[in-house]
Amino acid sequence: MIKRDIPNSDLTLSVVGLGCWAIGGSMWGAQDDADSMQAIHAAVDAGVTWIDTAPIYGSGHSETIVGQAVQELPAERRPMIFTKFGLGDALAQHRKSATRAEILSECEASLRRLRCERIDLYQLHWPVEQPMEEIAGACAELLQAGKIAAVGVSNFSVAQLGAWQATGKPLHCLQAPYSLLRPAISVESTEEAEGQLPWCFANNLGCIAYSPLFRGMLFGTWNAEHTFAADDIRGQHRDYSGVRFQRHLVAIDELRILGAEHDLTVPQLAIGALLATPGLTACIVGARNARQGAALAELPAFLSQQQLTAVEDICARLRVVLAEMPAADAK
Repeated sequence: MIKRDIPNSDLTLSVVGLGCWAIGGSMWGAQDDADSMQAIHAAVDAGVTWIDTAPIYGSGHSETIVGQAVQELPAERRPMIFTKFGLGDALAQHRKSATRAEILSECEASLRRLRCERIDLYQLHWPVEQPMEEIAGACAELLQAGKIAAVGVSNFSVAQLGAWQATGKPLHCLQAPYSLLRPAISVESTEEAEGQLPWCFANNLGCIAYSPLFRGMLFGTWNAEHTFAADDIRGQHRDYSGVRFQRHLVAIDELRILGAEHDLTVPQLAIGALLATPGLTACIVGARNARQGAALAELPAFLSQQQLTAVEDICARLRVVLAEMPAADAK
């Protein structure tokens, strides 16, 4: 597994990490805990060096399962653990808030569930109303106390990243949505795009992509008849139903044909293209069983410039079609 450093930290990451939202057992359909444990162990066996979770994933259940699975591994084989704060740990009553007291309390609760003495990357899950100075200051306290090893934020705009930087307190990494089908962070800032990735690259911050396979769509295994369980939130999103969903599948079929010409799968094209972007440190990919956990090792692929151009051509055509789609079909 290829590895990259998060700048200004001691963290060296495999370029693919294990995402544990589905392991929480809510919002992605039912999930078996034994399968989750096996997925974690298989991912580590495959060379994954870090796991990303959050208290809100299953109201603490994801963190609990991660803690149990990691404790079963010999100390020298345990992966780094990344988690988050700012939403609490009650899914039914979640709130966006991060006072100093809440940050310190959430950290202690996560440490207990994760059964560890230090969180390797502690991330603000979403922007909140509290002053940036208060949030950054509390994270600096946790760093000083050895409770965490690095500080991150998630879902921040360029302006919010700049506001944190202006506090003078440590910030090491951004986590943001980024995929072939959602590329906005990689584009220089405009009215339509945030441009966080170029900003991170210029300011020596790490950047981790979440949903790099577009919540499973870019695994390339779905067909036109694919449906989602009632408790799977993907079925409620406009990109996963109706005409818009079908048009995405057409583009993925084109990627499948392109990949077959080069002995590459759709997810290898999807992850390989992202990892070629300057400034991107790594990608988070979920796994729900041992087979999927082991498959994470196969995702990083080196793509030639010709292959990158072909991938972008497919995605560019898709964006044009989606933009021209009547409003009734775009919902």
